[in-house]
Amino acid sequence: MQWNNEKGFSLVEVIAAFVLISIILISFFTLFFKGRETTVESKKTVDATYTAQQEMESIYAEVQQKNKTGSASMENILSTLHYHQMKSCTNPPTIYTNDRKYKNEVVVVEVFKNEKIGTLRNVMVSVYDKRKVVDPCQPKVNPKAQMENIMRAGD
Repeated sequence: MQWNNEKGFSLVEVIAAFVLISIILISFFTLFFKGRETTVESKKTVDATYTAQQEMESIYAEVQQKNKTGSASMENILSTLHYHQMKSCTNPPTIYTNDRKYKNEVVVVEVFKNEKIGTLRNVMVSVYDKRKVVDPCQPKVNPKAQMENIMRAGD
């Protein structure tokens, strides 16, 4: 008996369909994984920006309080906030760090004397990943977040 009425898929057609479906699924999975990676990095950046803002606000509040009492030197203000000056750093700027306050971040505060007005200080708060910074004086990586402000504090 002859079978001329064969219906179904050949092995080549099944393999071709499997390859096409695999390519489509790999594309979608790559898209999902990259999206997840971008979300994680964005969260880290937002957290670091919040840390920088929080530190800048605490420095500003301390400057305002010390200005009222007349004892507003940046060294006193930052030591009150548990920053310690990096002795190995060259001036300018004067660099302070607080690497104990946050678990995965190093907060570095750089203080520059304003060139135009002597009682103003440019204060830059930078937040680095603790695992990537070996020496806060010479960070080899870009900060996760950075903020700068000008404050009146006499030294």
